[in-house]
Amino acid sequence: MSAFFWHNPVRTVFGADTLSMLPEVVGKRSVLLLTFRSAQDSGLIARLKSLLGERIVEIIDTVPSQPERQYVAEAHARIWSAPNFDAIVAVGGGSVLDCGKALSCRPASGKFQHLFNENCTIDARRPLIAVPTTAGSGSELTPFSIIWNGPNAKPAKETIFHPELWPETAIIDPELTLSLSQERMRNSALDTLSHALEAIWNRRASPITDTLAVQAARGVIANLPKVWRYPGDFAARTELSLAAMRAGMCVSNTRTALAHALSYAVTSSRGIPHGLACAFSLPWVWRLAQGHNPQRDAVLAQVFGPAVQDPASSLERLLHDIGISTDFADYGLAQEGAIQFAAYFATTPQGSNFIATPTKLTEPE
Repeated sequence: MSAFFWHNPVRTVFGADTLSMLPEVVGKRSVLLLTFRSAQDSGLIARLKSLLGERIVEIIDTVPSQPERQYVAEAHARIWSAPNFDAIVAVGGGSVLDCGKALSCRPASGKFQHLFNENCTIDARRPLIAVPTTAGSGSELTPFSIIWNGPNAKPAKETIFHPELWPETAIIDPELTLSLSQERMRNSALDTLSHALEAIWNRRASPITDTLAVQAARGVIANLPKVWRYPGDFAARTELSLAAMRAGMCVSNTRTALAHALSYAVTSSRGIPHGLACAFSLPWVWRLAQGHNPQRDAVLAQVFGPAVQDPASSLERLLHDIGISTDFADYGLAQEGAIQFAAYFATTPQGSNFIATPTKLTEPE
């Protein structure tokens, strides 16, 4: 076995009603509360106020679904001009948590844009308590922050990576997913599935990530159809939250791969939700991954089990059953151009993690 690296310093609290532990986690610290635009209407802010009371010194409840660089830079400059809080509590989906991580650190230069250099010196940091309201991104367990550059910008998104971006604590309460629409719950779980599979067909994979990734993928495959048909199935929702946690721990070490590289352009150009944009290409990418590494093939075979001879087709049928097309044309990609598109994205940081080289890519069937 070759040497491998594993690190995840995030203290994690998991389970139903663990949001009630937020006061204990925060302690006596004052906090900046960061959340999404509809948190007021859903009653979430009222609940957070009841839990934290006067410890909340400021609330930012305007985080968009794709926080753009200018939005985050302006918020960063404002809150660090005279910081009056000890910690940040970020409650929301991956975008809110990513925004929270970007706001939690101040470069020595004082300039937000310098955070995009992972070697920059951080001279001030406020601990981040990450509370996901979706079961998908796993951002609460990673040191990455995805920032968008706008629909017409190239690149469409950039990733801030710095060791100081790890959240201090993650509170994962599956009850918070009950307010999600059927489609948002599905799309979030598809992000989990993408993280899990991409951790397997990944050059950075390790025995630890393999174990977690297989568990995460199997968790989504077994429970997403249940939640799709019966949104009130809380046991299945809990399993999806657990899968998201496991997959998040994986990508914190492996990072993502080709399907994610494809997804960013599709989301930017077509407005396709992130999880869906990741998932539509997964059967195709699975077929590309097969046959390149016997060890990776053996791990992939564990996802559906030895009785399934064609796992990529099984995955395709599962996606179709929950309303997901796997036809590239439905996402604005011409069939004949998909291979060139994929070959280009295989050269990106995410795509370069993929075990197949661009010259081995073949057209989707």
